[in-house]
Amino acid sequence: MRNNTEVFRGIAEHAVDSIFVTDREGRVTYQNPEARRIFGFSDEEMLGQFLRDKIRRYTSGSPFNPERSCLRSAVMSDQHTRDFPRTLVKKDGSTFPASCSVAPLHWDGACRGAIVYARDISAQTRMQDALLNSTEKLVIATDAAQLGHYDYYPQTGEMIWSDRMKQYFGLPPDAKVDDEVFFSCLHPQDRGRVQATIKAAFDPSAGGRYEAEYRTVAAEDDDVRWVAVKGRVFFNDEGIPIRHVGCTLDITQRKKAEKFAREASQHDSLTGLPNRPLLIEWFSHLLAMSDRAGDSGAVLFIDLDRFKPINDTYGHGVGDQVLVEVARRLQSCTRKEDIVSRLGADEFIVVLPRVGSTEVAAKVAQSIQEEIARAVPIDHLQLDVSPSIGVSMFPQHGRDLDTLIRYADLAMRAAKKDGRSGYLFYTPDLDQKAGESRRLEIRLKQALDSNGMALFYQPIIDIDSGDLTGAEALVRLPAGNGKMLGPDEFIPVAEAAGLIDRLGEWVASEACRQHQVWREAGLPPVSIAINVSPAQFRQRAFAAQLARTVDRSGMDPECLQIEVTESMVMDNLPETIATLNQIRSMGIHIALDDFGTGYSSLSYLSSLPLDKLKIDRSFIRQIGSHERSQSVTEAIIALGRSLNLKVVGEGIESEQAWDYLRSHGCDQGQGYLFSKPLPAEEFELWYREHLRLHSRPQRTRFH
Repeated sequence: MRNNTEVFRGIAEHAVDSIFVTDREGRVTYQNPEARRIFGFSDEEMLGQFLRDKIRRYTSGSPFNPERSCLRSAVMSDQHTRDFPRTLVKKDGSTFPASCSVAPLHWDGACRGAIVYARDISAQTRMQDALLNSTEKLVIATDAAQLGHYDYYPQTGEMIWSDRMKQYFGLPPDAKVDDEVFFSCLHPQDRGRVQATIKAAFDPSAGGRYEAEYRTVAAEDDDVRWVAVKGRVFFNDEGIPIRHVGCTLDITQRKKAEKFAREASQHDSLTGLPNRPLLIEWFSHLLAMSDRAGDSGAVLFIDLDRFKPINDTYGHGVGDQVLVEVARRLQSCTRKEDIVSRLGADEFIVVLPRVGSTEVAAKVAQSIQEEIARAVPIDHLQLDVSPSIGVSMFPQHGRDLDTLIRYADLAMRAAKKDGRSGYLFYTPDLDQKAGESRRLEIRLKQALDSNGMALFYQPIIDIDSGDLTGAEALVRLPAGNGKMLGPDEFIPVAEAAGLIDRLGEWVASEACRQHQVWREAGLPPVSIAINVSPAQFRQRAFAAQLARTVDRSGMDPECLQIEVTESMVMDNLPETIATLNQIRSMGIHIALDDFGTGYSSLSYLSSLPLDKLKIDRSFIRQIGSHERSQSVTEAIIALGRSLNLKVVGEGIESEQAWDYLRSHGCDQGQGYLFSKPLPAEEFELWYREHLRLHSRPQRTRFH
């Protein structure tokens, strides 16, 4: 697929107009060869400069800047300002009259600046001055300026066209022309409009002047050419038209450039798919199509899972190739009447008119899911992505696209929570859940702003001796009425709302602060473990931020441990190893949490800088009755021993589980058998009581 930028450059490089591209402030970002030739400025002299300062000269103290006004008008009002005359200045100081126009430049659905066209009309100006004096002089001037010229005498019916004028209409030099020939060579869609414009000019009260742009169709090859015309009708003293003269200019290249700019503003530059503004424009037609057929339609919101690790690992170039391939596959799964659009990043929209039922929409979603889930070959790589898809139906769920996209987005997010690579239809209860998420987000923001979060601490016990070796800090959100929400309830909201970094920083800071409080209260130091979310861990500044937090608190880094999950470390293994090495070099310990539930591949463990493996609680809870849980647990303990890692059993609730882990060599454990998670003050009391009991020689049992 050709790059849109290359298409534009190809048109501009061969255009007969001087073309400048500016940003929203009027600074030049591109000039074509004709502009360099006419004005004499090199790219080094022009790029980054205000266009108005380079090619216009103003009277000192003048408050009005016409170029800046036109540029701002084009950018802000999104309107094309065409054919305004200007006197422009070349590098050598010489000036010339020009016909200019400004068009807004759209990219990725937003106005990014403007395209400025300028044509030297010195010859045209001279021609217009000579019109009243001599037809012969007019012909010479128009030929020199590559302008077509016509001269018509209504009283006699005589019509004279220049050779270039005939060329514009695809006629040979010796062709005889009249009104019938002229109008027959106009594009059928423009014929009526041009007839009305010329007819109005023959009314003396209208002043006799007119301008128009129209298409001509060459008789031989049906080649379409755009022509701009400026004409004038002269009247005698009685108001009778006696002469009709005008000149024409081929503006085909300019129209192509304008078409490119318009299409570029409506299509995704990477995939070529329609973007959101064009999708909205087309949706009304699709809705009408479904209404006429009496059928339902569907909107599918598609988000790619596991796409970010591809970008992070292999670079955006490879990621872009994956997106292009996904766009191609989406089009292959849909009909010609369906619309596939890219919203941005790794999000796509598919609109299906006339699907008739949810069953048909489900079949399309299933087809898309299977097609995208196939490995994407890029060079020597086989890359895997999978879609989470949300579906809304129209007109059942709404008749405007924004509402339908919002509903499909809600369904997609619910599908992602249920498990990646699935699809789900919108139901009204998702709105209620979205409202609950929004209220939870507000509560979370307020708690972070007012230091209203809380950390609870659950003891980690040496299984052999029963001694306290550490505590896991577990964040809680006060929910009113004395209730506390656990992380499973608000961490997804924090990630979606962009609050996870603030929350993670607060947890680390509070855990370090509380550790120092206990030290100052005379308690022996123990290790404090904090959980790290995937979104937080992926931040490039995570390790540096953690180091600053520990340093500010005065805590011994050896007393801090972070817990990461298998899925986190496998998203981008090389970068993960680098980050973990950086953290471990500070003295901070690292535990792999929920081990055994992730990728089920143990080969990567030897390359990770770890200190502990934590056996997932799902295995510990069934350890007395489930043979597979016993096998997995024993394998993890053996693996930890072979890699010289401490192994921690989570979720210990019975002495049977404790005894089993102890007999098989598990190092540490935590769970309700020892203690539930406790607020800081209660944990301190528990710790002191634990120290008192463990000062006795007998082994302590926990109840």
